[in-house]
Amino acid sequence: MKTITKKSEIKIHLESSLAIYHAGGLHACMASVHKTILSNKVKFPLLEYCGGEIYNVIPGDEQCTFCDLVQSLKTEGGNVISGIILQKRLTDDFNQSIEKATDFIAEAGIWYVCDIIGERVFGFALLNQPQRTLPLLKRLSNHHSHWVVRALGAGVHYAVKKGLNKEAVKAAFQILLSKAGVRNKEIRQGIGWAAKTTAKFHPKIVEHFKNKIDNQEKVANWFRKKITIGLSKNNYIEQLKLK
Repeated sequence: MKTITKKSEIKIHLESSLAIYHAGGLHACMASVHKTILSNKVKFPLLEYCGGEIYNVIPGDEQCTFCDLVQSLKTEGGNVISGIILQKRLTDDFNQSIEKATDFIAEAGIWYVCDIIGERVFGFALLNQPQRTLPLLKRLSNHHSHWVVRALGAGVHYAVKKGLNKEAVKAAFQILLSKAGVRNKEIRQGIGWAAKTTAKFHPKIVEHFKNKIDNQEKVANWFRKKITIGLSKNNYIEQLKLK
């Protein structure tokens, strides 16, 4: 395994793989991507570039199949490529992209798939199409897979950090609150991450829900601790602004 850090180098491998696609089809292309890209250590921004270029070249009716092949290899970097392809496909087929992302996360059964795909698909969708995405996230918050619920936290974290509008943040925080009493470790990590980020960037929204947050029968201490950490980070940032 070698480390690839330059776009010029990854571009050579990617162009070769895409040429193989035109000559030999999807499976041949996937074999090349696996050998030259996914079997090496590649920085995430370069993998995101690959995902975008693959989306631009491979026709829409083969893109999900390509993602299926990527996910079957179970490489960490493959999640970045699949995540970006599905992200790009949100404008083509929103529901299918969300469903594919959900399936990949549920089937993988490991934390980094939740976070990588959750940010790039759920988070991007929430940031750019909040009215359409929020009802889906609310439904997925009751998904049978705790990995999917964790991924919602990663998505909300991403969207809030990137500037999600306040009304959507408020609605997303209510979804987080609905899971604030769970004991599952993975859900706690994902939901807690998003709660901390919300408190850091929107302390007034957290204050609005103070009574519900303080309800010890419905909200566990781990959730309140994440809120406290987020508020302290916000306070630190505000203090720096005054200096």
